[in-house]
Amino acid sequence: MPKTLRWWGLVLTLAVLPGTQAFSDPAGGIGGSGIHSGGIGGTGIHSGGIGGTGIQPGGIGGTGITALGVIQRFGSIYVNGREYALSPQTRYSVDGAAGTAKDLHLGDRVTVQAAADGRTIAQEVRVDHAVIGRVTEVNAAKRQFTILGETFQADEKISIAVRNSGQSLPFKVLQVGDVVSVSGLNRGGGYWLATAITRLYPADAAPARVPLLLRGQVDALYPDQNTLEVGATKLKVNGALLRAIQVGQSVVVRGEYTDGEARVESVSPTALAVQDVGNRVSLVGYLDRGGSGWTSDGVSLVESPHTLYANGDAADMRAGSMVAINGEVKAPGVVAVESVTFSINPMDFDLPIIPRMPVLPPALHRPEIERPEFGPPEMEPLVERPELPDND
Repeated sequence: MPKTLRWWGLVLTLAVLPGTQAFSDPAGGIGGSGIHSGGIGGTGIHSGGIGGTGIQPGGIGGTGITALGVIQRFGSIYVNGREYALSPQTRYSVDGAAGTAKDLHLGDRVTVQAAADGRTIAQEVRVDHAVIGRVTEVNAAKRQFTILGETFQADEKISIAVRNSGQSLPFKVLQVGDVVSVSGLNRGGGYWLATAITRLYPADAAPARVPLLLRGQVDALYPDQNTLEVGATKLKVNGALLRAIQVGQSVVVRGEYTDGEARVESVSPTALAVQDVGNRVSLVGYLDRGGSGWTSDGVSLVESPHTLYANGDAADMRAGSMVAINGEVKAPGVVAVESVTFSINPMDFDLPIIPRMPVLPPALHRPEIERPEFGPPEMEPLVERPELPDND
């Protein structure tokens, strides 16, 4: 067999061997969002354990899934290490308003409602920003900034996206007066881990009226002062808005800045992130201690003697600890915890490794040379000669 045919025969053999599946490059994007334009391929369900520990969170055959975390990778989207395929039927929202796939950005804090039936298909993706507002303080050396009294810590890898463009800016360009939207995870007490920052307006080009949004837990109410305290922020509000609000409740505060002054227009309880009893739950966030036990992102967490722990044990359940939770919804807002993993990075937790295909040397196409076939030489037949008479 010619060498070229033998080489391609080897390539085809490797292509059908188990475990040699190629993965799409997630770097491309639609409209600068990072969503891969080459379809929604992939296996859907990540089969590995939690954080490489081998802990299996249980099967999800046919059940619904609720994931609360940040977008780690595109092509479709990865949240908490699992891939969720985006389909034409997937619904999107941003802070309660209808959106599209182009509104998704790396690091956005999202809630994904999905169905698992062979592949994990996202039915709904909700983006919930932590805050939208004017930057009032910046500490570039510590990579910290403040909005509405809330302090955000930015990771070394985070840059600043510019709205409606593919442009990305280094953190050092962030200035007091810039209007930004921030996705992040709530550490409690007015501190957040920022996972995505988008500049809506630079300080010198912001209009007179810009939006305001703050998400968090009500820490105190002062009805006689028409004041609401969320995290580290005290806001003046219309007293009528406080009548349906309780201390300890998770809320979204909306309004606008008018001539630089924050004005609150609404205070609304946030919808329960986990509602459907029996749904599988994947959650990455900070632990907080509620009145009836541990919570994270407003979800009540119920441990049991069967709960598994990785990178620690039950004694490591402390307020302010970053954890990954897997479990099942037992009641609206309540999750029976099956596994807890400590000491994680929310941006790369449990992400599958994308294998690199080996670079094959180019096939050399050499022309086939026709060569004549050589057989045994032809022998002339023996000629019988007549006998000559003797001349005796």
